[in-house]
Amino acid sequence: MKHKWKLFLLIPIVTVLAFVLLQSEGYFASGKNNDDNSGNSVVQTVVVKEVSKTKIENIISLTGTLEPQKEASISPKVGGKVNRVAVENGNRVSAGKALVFLEDTDFKNALNLNHATLQKAEAALTKAQSDHERFSYLHKQGAVSDKDFEDVKTALAMAEADVSSATAAVSSAEEALRSATISAPMGGVVANRNVNVGQVLSPGVPLMTVADISSVYAVVNIKQEIISQIKPGLKASVALDSYPDKTFTGVVDIINPIASKSSRVFETKIKVDNKDGLLKPGMFAKVEIKTGGAEEVTVVSRDALTDREGLYFVFMARDGKAVRQQVKIGRIINQLVEIKTGLVPGQKVIVTNVNKLKDQDSISIADKEE
Repeated sequence: MKHKWKLFLLIPIVTVLAFVLLQSEGYFASGKNNDDNSGNSVVQTVVVKEVSKTKIENIISLTGTLEPQKEASISPKVGGKVNRVAVENGNRVSAGKALVFLEDTDFKNALNLNHATLQKAEAALTKAQSDHERFSYLHKQGAVSDKDFEDVKTALAMAEADVSSATAAVSSAEEALRSATISAPMGGVVANRNVNVGQVLSPGVPLMTVADISSVYAVVNIKQEIISQIKPGLKASVALDSYPDKTFTGVVDIINPIASKSSRVFETKIKVDNKDGLLKPGMFAKVEIKTGGAEEVTVVSRDALTDREGLYFVFMARDGKAVRQQVKIGRIINQLVEIKTGLVPGQKVIVTNVNKLKDQDSISIADKEE
């Protein structure tokens, strides 16, 4: 009876174990099938191009910033309260254009007062000259003592000095009155306006700038290793993200002969025509300076490149496989990319679906090579 009871307990345990074994066998069989299926990867049809060589012009690529060719900081010569501001940022002005008007009543009063002082001094001078002429005659006749004649000569000198001083004061008052109207010293565009009506100004405080941007400078820094290649007159091209479909032409104009002490670079200015006003000071620019001559370099189509984490790769077609190869790139020339290391002319690289390929993927090369 005890043996039958034990046998009865074992039956469900054996049944569960058999079920688990059957499921495990099915799982491993399924895994094997999956592994077999994974080996049967899809063969991708690709187009290849041959790595080649081409001659390109020697070009130095740099980044820089645009700045005005000429710029004037506008500030008052005299202090006073602002009565009117005649311009806004972006306004074009010509040389001599009035920009800011200060209240000028005090300046006019000062000028009138100095004119009156001058007139008084001139009248005193006229009398002193008359006295001097008369006393000079009498002195020659012995009718006037030497001391009296010296006093008259002194009075004449003082009257002449008073007229000179009063004349200078009038000139200074006239200049102050003119300075109450703050004008543009040159033609250009108003920028950085920082003045408002009612503001009380001190002499020398910056109010705005006037920038001549009919031409602009693309300012770049040249490393000392290549400064010998840069000379005034070299042609350059300037590109900006703001105008991706346009390239502006310029010429090397100014090279600072002294390197920066901190970074040991030479500030260089490329003059760029800006007749359409598209180039704005402060913009970042990509500059290419053409140093002359040409060299032969290895190139591939830009379509062959793929990148990951700042590294560049191509896929070479080799024995029916896509073989990934790391490369170091250089300049971009139209639809070609310079390859500095990683490839040699004659090798075939894939130029289609490169972002979908993985290393060692099976490939089929299209009949017609692009």
